Amino acid sequence: MSKEFVLTIDERGRVTIPKEVRNLIKSRRLKLIVEGDKLILEPIVEDVDKYYGIFRKDLGKDVDIDRLLKDALTEVLLNDEQKIF
Repeated sequence: MSKEFVLTIDERGRVTIPKEVRNLIKSRRLKLIVEGDKLILEPIVEDVDKYYGIFRKDLGKDVDIDRLLKDALTEVLLNDEQKIF
């Protein structure tokens, strides 16, 4: 079953995704694919299982794991740069 929605691009290039659609896709991140004159939006689903066992159990539920990983990778890359030079 497919549904169609008419969307408007505002003056800043933004499009509002209807609530009904947001509830269906259950994702806040989308991948935009351009195929000729078609635009395709696909939800990006985070696989939380890939983080299983990496961190201590006492991190707490309010920890942003993506932010924690980004900070850790930045630190590792900075340390690697220092070793190279």
